Amino acid sequence: MNKLKFIAQIVFFALFLVNNFFISLAVAESTDLVAKGRDIFVNETFAGNGRTCSTCHRLDNNHTIDPKYIATLPDSDPLFVAENNPALAELEKPQLLRQFGLILANLDGFDKPGVLRGVPHLFALKTSMTPEAEFEGTQVKHALGWSADGSPDDGSLRQFTVGAITQHFPKTLNRKSGVDFRLPTNEELDALEAYMLSLGRSEELDLDSMFFSSPIVQKGRELFHSKEKGTGQCKGCHLNAGANSSSSLQNGNRDTGVENMPNNLLKLVWKPTPIDGGFGQEEKTECGFSKKETCYGNREFNMTTLVEAADTAPFFHNNSVNTIEEAVAFYNSNAFHQSAGANPADPKDPKSVCERCIHLEPTQVTAIALFLRTLNAMENIRSSNQLEQALEDLSKIDRQEQIRLAMAETLDAIEVLEGGSIIPNPKSVKLLHEALKIEKKALNSRYKMDALTIISEAINLKKLANDLLLAPTKN
Repeated sequence: MNKLKFIAQIVFFALFLVNNFFISLAVAESTDLVAKGRDIFVNETFAGNGRTCSTCHRLDNNHTIDPKYIATLPDSDPLFVAENNPALAELEKPQLLRQFGLILANLDGFDKPGVLRGVPHLFALKTSMTPEAEFEGTQVKHALGWSADGSPDDGSLRQFTVGAITQHFPKTLNRKSGVDFRLPTNEELDALEAYMLSLGRSEELDLDSMFFSSPIVQKGRELFHSKEKGTGQCKGCHLNAGANSSSSLQNGNRDTGVENMPNNLLKLVWKPTPIDGGFGQEEKTECGFSKKETCYGNREFNMTTLVEAADTAPFFHNNSVNTIEEAVAFYNSNAFHQSAGANPADPKDPKSVCERCIHLEPTQVTAIALFLRTLNAMENIRSSNQLEQALEDLSKIDRQEQIRLAMAETLDAIEVLEGGSIIPNPKSVKLLHEALKIEKKALNSRYKMDALTIISEAINLKKLANDLLLAPTKN
């Protein structure tokens, strides 16, 4: 009996080793695929006009671009190819790209007017791209872009890359594959998909178990994390401050009236400004503030994750507001109250009773915005520390690049927390400033062990800054 037991233990141990070997192999293969995808994302032009994926989705700017970032780029940057190449003069609207950070996108077909959209970040795609099965899920595989139909063909993340190359990478507006660009191989699509899915959070937060040390931020959480009238009612569309409905637990499209805001600033700069119809390509003739313009789609746009929102301004699909406070306050507006998303009794009457009308006082807007700023800063800290905890096996050049990216996240956390009307957690901000100074020292360190030792101190300071934002128990 003892002999049989011994043999069974040997067999079990052998199976354990084999299982661990294959798990390690799978992890290594996945890591290699992500690294390959990153290289393609940053460097591959696909034989096009010189742009790469990172031309618009900048690694050091939250995988997006905005007017402030654009203003730092030289005129020779591939982003401005429409200004420098006569054959591509109509590829973008340069004035709107520079002033508003808007990219021209022919989502309704190249035979129809393009629409102007901001560049969405690529964070937390794993948590936010499953479309509502009852609606968009019957038409697209993944909810991508600002209207869930930002990808051609089957609407998948893989095809998103194909659509982006066709739209943004061509040498001429003929957009002929094999002449104006080349399409990615299946292997490249695999790698790019793996890289994009690796970005940001892979899990949702649990706001039911999160409480904050600042009573103002805590009040913002309560206003946000509720579906009751008199609150922000944000939970209905942004469960756990993500991009999923609290009902379907999937990413849905909603008509919130963003395209119907009066005095659209974009129209002051460029006329005629096309109305963005959102999801789909069906022609509508009662679009925009006047209700007399043509657009293509059902006027719905998909819900976006809010954990990463505060440092990825401007907001909404058309970059129409510039701060998280303005984005929250939008839901007080007539444009929202008259939209299908608010479910008004009379869409033509701004004073009409509506099921989901929101009436937030300015102090409540501030509290919700500070809550979102705090969540964003915590995600910045998590991301920054994750980057710095993976420095050990990197070469000096790669180590320095990764420290720079971590520093960008630390700086984002500082700017997000300092960017509100008040600073509810000044001690956390001070610790983040100290961590940033230490990271600069690590960046300039000649020796690997010195850099790692210095970085460990920065990591600890950021962890402490994060902990100070939270309360251990419910207030």
